[in-house]
Amino acid sequence: MKREAAFVVAALAASIAPLGACANQPNSQPTTSPSSSAPAGAERMTTQLKSADGTTVANATIDFTSGYATVTVEAGPNQVLTQGFHGLQIHAVGKCEGGDFSSAGGVYQAPNHTGYPASGDLTALQVRSDGSAKLVTTTNSFTAADLRSSSGTALVVHQAADNLGTTPTGESGKRVACGVIAAAAATTTSSTTETTSVTTSTSTITTAVPPPSTSTSTSTVTVTSTPTLTSTPSYTVTTTPPNLPPGR
Repeated sequence: MKREAAFVVAALAASIAPLGACANQPNSQPTTSPSSSAPAGAERMTTQLKSADGTTVANATIDFTSGYATVTVEAGPNQVLTQGFHGLQIHAVGKCEGGDFSSAGGVYQAPNHTGYPASGDLTALQVRSDGSAKLVTTTNSFTAADLRSSSGTALVVHQAADNLGTTPTGESGKRVACGVIAAAAATTTSSTTETTSVTTSTSTITTAVPPPSTSTSTSTVTVTSTPTLTSTPSYTVTTTPPNLPPGR
């Protein structure tokens, strides 16, 4: 009987040992690997690029991390983008209005940058025969704060490839699709009209004028004149002849 009890105890001890070992193993549930999580400080901006009639042509994301911006543009099959290379630029105003998208302003230049290629010049978007395309490119020519400036920014697809030359347009032709990255800050213009009331006061001043004098005054003027002789006086002399003897 004692031997049977000892056997049971030994069997129980052997079965409990593996359970204790399992209890000491680390958690086996799957964890998110660092490579699949967003790095600390990363920021993403997104936009939809649309044609002048409002057709969505492509979706774009800009991820900022480690001092670089990674721009991803993906277009599904469409009738707007023709096969070949199309200029892709960030423009300096966050507005996509009008048929030509001229509201987006010129190509973006980061502060203190004036040369070409411009800060907003990106790699050309290569479109396939069905109008679809996908581009992933990187740049360190601007930051997320730059794109959120007071005037905002927009991403524009051009009709032709940008030659990245020394002109703002780069000979890339008209703008065929546009998406606002950061909207331009709203500008509120307030007009205040001030009305000034001017009261004109008319004062009448009456001056007493003495009536004309009715008294008559007589003045006596004495004129003393000295006669002036205008002729030479004439004198007549009468001579009496001497007495002559008679008979003479």
